[in-house]
Amino acid sequence: MSKKDPSDKDDVTGVAGFEKIARGLSDLFNVLADFDQLPRRGRHEKDGRVMEYSFGTRTLGEAAAEKRTSEERPTRSETPPQRAAKRSSLEVLEPVTDIFDEPGEMVLLFELPGVERKDVRCVLDGDILLLEAKAGERLYRKETLIEEKLAAGSPHLNLRNGVLEVRLNKQT
Repeated sequence: MSKKDPSDKDDVTGVAGFEKIARGLSDLFNVLADFDQLPRRGRHEKDGRVMEYSFGTRTLGEAAAEKRTSEERPTRSETPPQRAAKRSSLEVLEPVTDIFDEPGEMVLLFELPGVERKDVRCVLDGDILLLEAKAGERLYRKETLIEEKLAAGSPHLNLRNGVLEVRLNKQT
């Protein structure tokens, strides 16, 4: 390993690096000496020059650790990478829905042509009923807000001739 010339401007280690730090601190103290009772952050103008600053404290160890982590992070390019959406042949449809408010229960009817019972998913989550059903290249999806207070339990489903009947019991 060869010794570097102390006058080399790119040398940031050893004596040359220390000289740069000392020179920078000296310049900083000269600027700060011109201001009386300087707060921790602010903006000052003098002789057509503007200085915005804020002071904080940290140890040399914290500064070195911060520098190491910033060097370890991969650099990002200015523009984010373009991502292409995956094409899907699946057509998403919202089924025609009828809601009936009966004395002891809520009845919802969904038109789902071509759907089989095994391809139906119906979940009551709080006050939202989620219906998903798949038929070939079609996906029927509907979220319905149920404002009534319902009894705990899963919905009762009955699929007949492409019409799904969902029964939800009300609280008594």
